[in-house]
Amino acid sequence: MEKKQKVRAIFQVGAWLAFIMLGYLGLRSYRFSVEKLKTNACKEEVSELASNIQFAFRNQRSYGEFNYTQAVNINVIPKRMFREGFREATNSYMGGIDFFYSSFGKELPNSAFEISFQGVSSYACIELVKMNWDSTDLIAVAGYSVPTPSGVLDEIYPSTKQDEIKSRNIFKGDEAPYAPIDRLEEICDCDGDSCSVVWKFH
Repeated sequence: MEKKQKVRAIFQVGAWLAFIMLGYLGLRSYRFSVEKLKTNACKEEVSELASNIQFAFRNQRSYGEFNYTQAVNINVIPKRMFREGFREATNSYMGGIDFFYSSFGKELPNSAFEISFQGVSSYACIELVKMNWDSTDLIAVAGYSVPTPSGVLDEIYPSTKQDEIKSRNIFKGDEAPYAPIDRLEEICDCDGDSCSVVWKFH
């Protein structure tokens, strides 16, 4: 009788441990699914923003002094990015977004623009940096482990070679999808949702 009770007790402990493990794995799976959803939404947001800005300036030779205020005034930010409870537009991680004019070359100031997504997770940072644009519109992209506004890629031009870039966190547009994962993990090593990604387009 005593032996049966011990076996029963062991079985109950094992069952509880299995239940806890399944719950833990389920929670991790749920969190990762949410991460993927928010990251994919960010991809859609930055793609739409870049397209809207290019269309808005299609008949102009320069982006002038393009910034967040002008982006709001010319309606290039999708309405869904103005979320309830926030004074300004946010990305899907509820982090800030930022815009700034940039140089296409040393003799071509204000002929490109930058978009910054702040307050994203490490996972999102990696995925957004190595996002494949399938176009030549993306000049460069950079990932940061701290909040970083746009304007940091001003001296990266289409003619710039990847091996000429000294900063480890900056990639040419055609190089980013093939960046080593260990390097991406290093530059996107942020606590919580405090990473940033900055893109430069023409």
